[in-house]
Amino acid sequence: MRIVSGLCFVGCAVALSGCFGSGSVSDVLPTGKHINNKTKFSVAKYGVAASPRVTTSKKVRKGGGRAQVGRPYRIKGKWYTPKEEPGYNKSGNASWYGPNFHGRLTANGEVYDQFALSGAHPTFPLPSYARVTNLANGKSVIVRVNDRGPYHEGRIIDLSARASELLDYQKRGIAKVNVQYIGKAPLHGLDHKYLSASYKTDPTGTPSGNAVASLAKARPGPTPKIDVENAIALDPIATGAVNSHRLRKQFILGTD
Repeated sequence: MRIVSGLCFVGCAVALSGCFGSGSVSDVLPTGKHINNKTKFSVAKYGVAASPRVTTSKKVRKGGGRAQVGRPYRIKGKWYTPKEEPGYNKSGNASWYGPNFHGRLTANGEVYDQFALSGAHPTFPLPSYARVTNLANGKSVIVRVNDRGPYHEGRIIDLSARASELLDYQKRGIAKVNVQYIGKAPLHGLDHKYLSASYKTDPTGTPSGNAVASLAKARPGPTPKIDVENAIALDPIATGAVNSHRLRKQFILGTD
């Protein structure tokens, strides 16, 4: 992640969380091994250092970051201009990142959780929501974008280890995906059950009970109780059109 305005910029020293699209088969560690300290990028190449790891726990705090768009910035000689893009709908490659960056600060000051449904994008506002669809199998899910990256040619988004697993490309490392920007996300970060309920296993289907079943694997701990019939309204919630006043209040205020 970084530190300086729109990146993970804190103060004016630039540091990156590590969203360079590093996911690969070698990143998948044995069960119980969720931290990897191997260096995945060099300061000399990217001009920035990795953000600090603030925890090694599997249970990472949610929210706690700041809402930001950010100033234009340069990585590897290329300039990026953060902005809100309501009509963004593009296809390209997606990579993923996990054990090397778990527990590190993200670009907006949250803590990266490889077991959560999150992602990194070079220019989206932070935090925000985007639906990512694997074009090879039609599987899709909405992720919380709270970090910057990736910075490899042809890659348009970097997903968490869990998100890449749901879209079924973790072992391959990279997948051709479609990314649709939804809108800004609330700062509280208590959106896991809504993101999980957004999971689709085919391009024409709607989120259903299978999303609840997937929750057991999404992160340590018991599976949360979810009203799937209402929770699948995640897309409308993110854009402000909500039918259930109760659900909207829970989502926006972070109450349960």
